[in-house]
Amino acid sequence: MEQYVITGMGIHNGLGRTLNDSWKNLLAGETAVKETVWPEDNEDRFPRTYSALKTKYAARNLLPLEECPEKLSYGWRHFDPNTKSCLLAIDEAMTASGLDSRKVGALVSTFGGATDIRLKVFEALDRGKKASPRNTLNLGLDFPAAQVAKIWNVHGPNTCLNSACTTGLTSIELAIQTMKVDPSLDAMIVGGADNNVDAIYMFWFQNLGALSQSQEIATASCPWDRKRNGFVMGEGASAIIIEPMSKALARGATIYGIIRSTSTYTLFDSDTSPDPDGIGAKTCVRQALDRAGLKASDIGYVNAHATSTPVGDDIEFNAMLEITPGIPMVSNKGQIGHSMAGCGIVESIYAIMAMREGVTPPNANLTEPLGEGMILPTTATPLDAKYCIKNSFGFGGRNSSIILERYGD
Repeated sequence: MEQYVITGMGIHNGLGRTLNDSWKNLLAGETAVKETVWPEDNEDRFPRTYSALKTKYAARNLLPLEECPEKLSYGWRHFDPNTKSCLLAIDEAMTASGLDSRKVGALVSTFGGATDIRLKVFEALDRGKKASPRNTLNLGLDFPAAQVAKIWNVHGPNTCLNSACTTGLTSIELAIQTMKVDPSLDAMIVGGADNNVDAIYMFWFQNLGALSQSQEIATASCPWDRKRNGFVMGEGASAIIIEPMSKALARGATIYGIIRSTSTYTLFDSDTSPDPDGIGAKTCVRQALDRAGLKASDIGYVNAHATSTPVGDDIEFNAMLEITPGIPMVSNKGQIGHSMAGCGIVESIYAIMAMREGVTPPNANLTEPLGEGMILPTTATPLDAKYCIKNSFGFGGRNSSIILERYGD
């Protein structure tokens, strides 16, 4: 049976402009979570923002976006920061893969997208002025995916997804299914990007009661900790290149990891919260194990969804304690926040790096663990794991898990 492998990876987020920089800073315990000042530009444009937004911290993508590779230069000045960040991550992944084929599809998603330009369009509407047509194209959630087809001249299926926090992992699953349906495809580009630290999305999630309103950075994003009180919005982009193993080997590609199985399971209990007994999460993980042909005891590492919310962390902790007790488990969101559509992809990349390099990054800001029975490292710690489970659990009872395998054993 054909296996599917990852041959290129790219990251552009608040911890680094490249995968290696982001990974190095993650291991070092650096954080992208910083104090956010509202409004971003001036008090005259959004005079009520100061009183409306109570959230103090966010993991912003503050990295320079002025310079771009030559192949991205056309249209660059018209792109929203979200589109720019996304294309930079994809460029890194494509360069690493060495892929040179037109028979390639793209599944590139964003939850919000173009938030910077959306505010400008709203201002133009309010003042009765015309907005730039080239700018407003960025408002389409499919816009980054379309740019991929243009820039890399790839002719396969091209679309985006939106399934809340499971978007990244669901995209990986759909990419593999697409290649199974169409064996002529040589690869799929899978990316996710969100730059949602703006008044609209921060206010949205604040109203839902999902964001931390902590006044201390140490308790603003602290997955697994008893002090947790909501998540911190994160920004950034990530991308992977997925190929059938037979084609990757035939062209001599570097293989970073194997996607052993994917799983999705939906159990709607609430618009925003998972089912309280964790049935959806546990069913999803067990389904992934069955599809991979593995036992729970084969798993050596868990990269968790854990967003630092009071309910969600408890449910995931207890689910994994029941299925894979006593193994290392990490959430990266204490350092990069919750990057929405891209979280499943960037955290899968971090999981692959952990297995390849034999070291797990820390659980940031963890001082009072919510329970016992799992290993929750708080510093970079040696790791020997051949198989890893990566979870993403989202609004509407959506659950997604994948099992990743270290390549080369």
